[in-house]
Amino acid sequence: MDGRAKTLAGGIGVVALLIAFVLSYRYLPDLGDPRLLASPGEPFTGGGRWLILVAISVGTLVSEDLACISAGLLAATGRLDYASATLAAFTGIFVGDTLIYGLGYFFGRPLLRHRWARFIVSERAVDRAAGQFRRHGVWIILITRFIPGTRSATYFSAGALHAPFGRFVLVFALAAALWTPFLVGLSHLLGNRLLRLYENYEAFALPVLGLALLLLYLFFHYGIPLFTWRGRRRLRGKWIRSTQWEFWPVWQVNWLVFLHVLYLGIFRYRRPTLFTAVNPCMPHGGVVGESKGALLEALATDGEALPAWRSLPQGTETERMTQLESGMEALGLDWPVVLKPDEGQRGLGVAIIRDKAAARRWLAGSRGTALLQEYVGGLEFGVFHFRYPSETRGRIFSIARKVQLEVTGTGKDTLETLILKHPRAIAQLDTYLDRFAGELERIPAVGEVLALGELGTHSLGSLFLDGQDLRTPQLEKRMDAIAGACPGFFFGRLDLKAPDEDHLRRGEGLKVLEVNGLTSEAAHIYDPRHGLRHAWRVLCRQWQIAFEIAEENAQRGARVTPMREFVRDTLASLRRQRAERR
Repeated sequence: MDGRAKTLAGGIGVVALLIAFVLSYRYLPDLGDPRLLASPGEPFTGGGRWLILVAISVGTLVSEDLACISAGLLAATGRLDYASATLAAFTGIFVGDTLIYGLGYFFGRPLLRHRWARFIVSERAVDRAAGQFRRHGVWIILITRFIPGTRSATYFSAGALHAPFGRFVLVFALAAALWTPFLVGLSHLLGNRLLRLYENYEAFALPVLGLALLLLYLFFHYGIPLFTWRGRRRLRGKWIRSTQWEFWPVWQVNWLVFLHVLYLGIFRYRRPTLFTAVNPCMPHGGVVGESKGALLEALATDGEALPAWRSLPQGTETERMTQLESGMEALGLDWPVVLKPDEGQRGLGVAIIRDKAAARRWLAGSRGTALLQEYVGGLEFGVFHFRYPSETRGRIFSIARKVQLEVTGTGKDTLETLILKHPRAIAQLDTYLDRFAGELERIPAVGEVLALGELGTHSLGSLFLDGQDLRTPQLEKRMDAIAGACPGFFFGRLDLKAPDEDHLRRGEGLKVLEVNGLTSEAAHIYDPRHGLRHAWRVLCRQWQIAFEIAEENAQRGARVTPMREFVRDTLASLRRQRAERR
């Protein structure tokens, strides 16, 4: 589970807990002597008090900060004394941190491969924390106590690296002893002041407590970082992600496009899954589930456009490593090479592999059929091409330049500082910090240029720029030839490399890295110069063309997938891709 999902889950859990407390002690009837819960206006006593204290401690296992805030607000109501609230929160934090350390100590990295372990910490976060732990020692635990979102990974790494248990306990107990009273106390103070404003309006007690919880959460997650340069840069990155649509989640961008597709399928063409006939060579037209290897195989008649490649079937890690080495020998390849899942979306699992050790790690984490592919140098582009079945010539719908961000060494700044200073890299900061987890403290020499990315995938950090100026008759003719080499391919984006832009304009020296079907996008829309309305216009037009091509194909006998089959296969493909992410 990523940081945003953890925050959401923790927030929902603790808010629900707080609401349950307030409602229960306000509205539940007398449950006998001693009563389980106190009546309004009285402190919790007996079993009710212990229940609340235990709930606070357990709540820290979901979200430490929100549980501490809730404890302080309960103390502000007079139902719980400050010392008990603080001790309960401290106990939960102490036990939880010890458990995370123990999981790392006794189980280590193999534990992270289990799906449920992501609810505790991700492997990437552990990689980064391990690097920080090696550089800064056990005292990094004290630092991360005051940086939300870094604790679980740091404590797990400490255990996995077998940090001395006694010293570990001493430091994180000290950190918790400083942090917990402060957070509970500030919540208590703020809660008292808010409640005084409404002391004559008892009916507003619950919304006031909810407001206090929200304000404190915002302060600790967005206010405290303002006091440091790194914190301000992180917040700047969050602001960019929240205000620039190109970084928004897919569902947030495509809801209008989805409605347009429903309109086309249900009202305009009266066949909701008509689009599945757009590319008869792909399952369901290329929505999900298409085999990259099968599409490359179909392009084999245009061998000039294909980099050398080979499929690596499922098997044990040893078997697949043998297949990889024999494949490289047969194809005459040397490091680096590219490994990617045969089925995947948005750059899922694609990696440039530079040695045997990296290959073993990648194969150990891959579950399905994989592709070994020659690494091709040059510039990367995304060219969206379509052709109506009734026409002999196709058209280029979109061209996108795929640019990798770079930083330049100053001789003083660490790589981490250079990344934080980059005006765009901060918008995808975690991606870059994970990628360079072992090098963040390195100080690049003056003038040394470092590329931050290698793969032409927007979600992995590439900058996409509109390349419509690259369109030429020569390029359109070459794209017709490449797409025509794949029978049944009428609509989609070809990701390719060329030595330079002039070669692309002439249609010379092109190497196709991947063929993408129906759900591929005209990638030029991600150019920061284009707004969301431009993206919607382009995507809606793209789907209009897809339906038009699909209707022609259907009239020529192409199969339209029934709805039940389409939903079943789509869900199955998504499950396989989720498994590949583990």
